[in-house]
Amino acid sequence: MNKIVVITVTLLIFLVGCADKPGEVKVFESITKLQKKYAPDKRVAVFNVRTYERGNALVVAGDVEQQEAKREILLALAAEKKQIIDSINVLPDESIGEKKWGIITVSVANMRSEPGERSELCSQVLMGNIVRILKRKGDWVYVQSPDKYLGWADADQMIRVTESKAREWNGAKKLFATSIFGFVQKEPTLRSLPVCDMTGGALFRNLGTNGEWAKVGLADGRTGYIQRLSIIDDEQWGNALAPAAENIERTGKYLLGVPYLWGGTSTKGVDCSGFTKTVFLLNGLMLQRDASQQAEEGEAIEPGEEFENLKKGDLLFFGKKAAYGRAEKIVHVGIYLGKREYIHSSGKVRINSFDPDSPIYDEAHLNRFVRARRVIASTPKVAEVKTR
Repeated sequence: MNKIVVITVTLLIFLVGCADKPGEVKVFESITKLQKKYAPDKRVAVFNVRTYERGNALVVAGDVEQQEAKREILLALAAEKKQIIDSINVLPDESIGEKKWGIITVSVANMRSEPGERSELCSQVLMGNIVRILKRKGDWVYVQSPDKYLGWADADQMIRVTESKAREWNGAKKLFATSIFGFVQKEPTLRSLPVCDMTGGALFRNLGTNGEWAKVGLADGRTGYIQRLSIIDDEQWGNALAPAAENIERTGKYLLGVPYLWGGTSTKGVDCSGFTKTVFLLNGLMLQRDASQQAEEGEAIEPGEEFENLKKGDLLFFGKKAAYGRAEKIVHVGIYLGKREYIHSSGKVRINSFDPDSPIYDEAHLNRFVRARRVIASTPKVAEVKTR
């Protein structure tokens, strides 16, 4: 009860303060309008702008990605007829230099909400994928992954390159890892010591074959060998390797028991949307990062009272339905398997059922089921600079 009182008083003070300073309200409204224009989803676009007064001047500072966004901000604030001090930085930051791209050189590179190992894990990027580097702070770089997600990554987990080198890597013949886990061996034998570990979805330069082995190259120059049954030509991704219901089910079941990891998007650990993303990635389709984003992909499916309209491979979304003026809120996602069963990451990757008579029935998830989408028939999404 005490917390409610404090919040209420604080809100009233804020509102009274705003009423006394209509200029501040206009500034806030102008910036909010432009933020919605240039970064409607701040998980995938940069628009972090703040203002404060310095004497009689209004300082506007922060980061944006587009020069046009900066221009519009300054024009909008100029209407306040104050001296404007421009401290807006257009990313990529000039201090980055020409090496504005990074190629991941570890099996799984973590992306965090802030620079530092103690910060929240928000996503991950797999070996061989290209990220866009926007700025740097100490040993950390602010990057945009192939699915557009933004976060801070350890600079030691990638090799920084120029755009031409990134395009060279992108255009080289590569191999796509389809096995759930594995190693790059120093020699073409399982008895050899490893060069590094790998997960499904990793990308390697194709350096030829040696019997049952393929010689591969990492972006940092290391070379090694992978069993050919664990890889395919990258050109097959999204073509010969494309989502099929049975394959989606099989891949999902290979991950049974993998622990839930908030921010995880690899076969080492997954959150709910990281699980669906990983399963579909290994079957030739890139989904967006979060459940709420995936809930806008593909086509809407009316599930039916007994889920009879759903097909194996459909995505199921959970949370709260829109009601009484409250917006819909999607917080969880799983994959439908048929017969009212679904597979998802909740504590660990597991299978549950909507059927009350099933031993794996989960009433809590049934009660918060919102809707379903079908993505298997949709066109695979290929990221900018054609990397995954």
